[in-house]
Amino acid sequence: MSRALDKTLLSQLKLEDPRPAYDDLSRLFTNLPELGLLEIEFLGQSHQLEPGVNFLQDGNAIAIPKLRLIQAFFVARQILQGHLENASTIVSNDVVAATSILLLMDPEHLTAANIRKRALSASGNLTQQNLKKETQFVDALLTARLHRHTKSPTLWSHRRWLVTTCWALDITWSIQRDIQDVVMIAGGRHPRNYVAWQHARFLLDLDPSLAATVSSDAKEFCLKHHSDISGWAFLSDCIIQIRDKKSQSLVYSSVLEDVLSMVESFRWTNESVWVFLRTIIAREHANEDDFTRFIATNDKLSATVPRSTPQWIIMERAREWCSKYRVSKTCQT
Repeated sequence: MSRALDKTLLSQLKLEDPRPAYDDLSRLFTNLPELGLLEIEFLGQSHQLEPGVNFLQDGNAIAIPKLRLIQAFFVARQILQGHLENASTIVSNDVVAATSILLLMDPEHLTAANIRKRALSASGNLTQQNLKKETQFVDALLTARLHRHTKSPTLWSHRRWLVTTCWALDITWSIQRDIQDVVMIAGGRHPRNYVAWQHARFLLDLDPSLAATVSSDAKEFCLKHHSDISGWAFLSDCIIQIRDKKSQSLVYSSVLEDVLSMVESFRWTNESVWVFLRTIIAREHANEDDFTRFIATNDKLSATVPRSTPQWIIMERAREWCSKYRVSKTCQT
């Protein structure tokens, strides 16, 4: 959503009281659904709502007009400014509610994120219920159909703090669910979402024993988003994380077989998938049959595209790179 205000919006802002919009929108985040996440999107000027209607809701799906969001933002900013001017060490519920609107409008609002941390860290507030509720709020923003939010370093950092805090307090946490339902959704809605996949690496580092299971999930994501280099890079890292060599070999063989089959079937010649293939083939767990299959697939697809085209160059470079850097089994022995 563009943050620029056109003349029509400015005139409407001057005519209407912004407080009702703020009250309605902030209430969405103070009364989160018992199950699932809010699915948030913004409405443009072409979707005008009736007077007094500040958002549309269908279950957990929320659609907010740009005008109502800006109105709520102005009120939230005034509440935050009053809190900062008073230099109060106590963060009231009203201030926390205001920060939810500030982060909805601007996911890089570091002050708002830090105030939420301070409110949670206050004496008696670091409970499982409060931490889970805060995670629910952050995850709703990270998985929303909002381009800036899904890739926000501030929001992902805030989530990392939440995970670390819960982990330190021995609060039950599902790492696999996080990667499936938060990271992968954010990754699908914002391709090449490096910061989201870094969060997945952070989660996997907490419990490397999940590497084999997460590898399967990551493979499914990559096959559905085959042009996303960030997803392939994470899948490659997952395979490396598998500590048991037998398990690693089984996962590696399964991933290689599935990826090469899809590459042949759909004639994928994009750089992302071929960088992934050349990388895992070059590693020590690849045998001569794997390398032969890789070369055969490369030859087959290379023959279908004209020489010197970008696609042909991608596959030629993948072949040359793998031949140069792959770890030979005979060299190991």
